[in-house]
Amino acid sequence: MATRFEVIHTDDDTFSFQLRNADGEVVVRSLGSSSKIMTQNELLHLRSAIRSSTELIWHTAPDGSHFFVVKDKDGSVLAKSMKKRSRDELDTIQHQLVEAESAPMIDLCKRSRSHAN
Repeated sequence: MATRFEVIHTDDDTFSFQLRNADGEVVVRSLGSSSKIMTQNELLHLRSAIRSSTELIWHTAPDGSHFFVVKDKDGSVLAKSMKKRSRDELDTIQHQLVEAESAPMIDLCKRSRSHAN
């Protein structure tokens, strides 16, 4: 599977994007929006933000796991990485995200609706 961004529509009527790596693992996901167009716009902002390492904010969760958030220039959160046990694993996700800057965007919203019928 090729690394790609996917736009998805969840059961709670929320749109979001996610980065799926070459192994098929979701490694970064947006927070969600009520609008597909807003989600696609957030993905455009993410592509710009990942060029700047200052837009990646590293965190340690109370359980000791590590994750980062990607912020837009205005400080709003665009996406969050999946939690990982070590900083090394998180470094791998960061590299995958940077390398995915120009990865294709696949719209899975229509597909998920057609599978529901």
